[in-house]
Amino acid sequence: MVEKKVIPLEDRIPKLKQQRKQKANRRIIFYITLFFILILIIVYFQSPLSKLTHVKIDGLHYTSKSQIINTTGLQKKPHFWDVSSTSVKHDIKKLKTVKKVDVHKQFPNSIVIHITEYNRIAYFSNQGAYTPILENGSKLPKLKQGQLPIHAPILFNFQMNQDGLKVIAKALTKLPSSIVQNISEIYYHDDKVGEGDLTLYMNDGYKVYASLSTFQSNMALYPHIITKIPKGKTGIVHLSVSPYFEPTSDVQKDKSP
Repeated sequence: MVEKKVIPLEDRIPKLKQQRKQKANRRIIFYITLFFILILIIVYFQSPLSKLTHVKIDGLHYTSKSQIINTTGLQKKPHFWDVSSTSVKHDIKKLKTVKKVDVHKQFPNSIVIHITEYNRIAYFSNQGAYTPILENGSKLPKLKQGQLPIHAPILFNFQMNQDGLKVIAKALTKLPSSIVQNISEIYYHDDKVGEGDLTLYMNDGYKVYASLSTFQSNMALYPHIITKIPKGKTGIVHLSVSPYFEPTSDVQKDKSP
């Protein structure tokens, strides 16, 4: 039988004292550290450092920074910890120009807001003034006098048909950009001109008759129809029901006595 080594009590006491001393020291360090952290937190909340002093906003084209600040109430410069990212995001989403928003708080006193706006898809013409229209059908402030629309179709006679304005804006958003950029003007007609309630003038020289109800689906066929037209031929592309091309010569014959 192996005998266990017995450590005398007088040899164990110094080690026990040392362990207790180390535990006491660690406990003191912990409380001192906690005390200073609490002091720093109190100083932070009581000092200007806790005020929201830096607001960075990017992605703005049609919305002003002041609109964002006023909508969210950030102009009051509340304490950093009083600002709710969720609340700020919710308030900004109410703006008609904003499609998406991301909000990030950065310690100690900054907030970063990234805005994605709806694209301008067309211009609304009324008495010689041009109003930009967004993807969701919302209107921006009118262009300044002398400023002309660029890179988007101009819409005429839509002022009495607000639902139609939203429909056409949504359709233009979903159509390929190559088709949209080829459209110069779109006229709405209550009296159903040429088999449809829409007349389009294209930048490539063709005229198009279309219907608001089928505009998106039928207009998507336009590039294919154009490739089938003999070179040098001009006329009307009918897209109201069954798509077909009517040469200018045939149109003139129909109008002759």
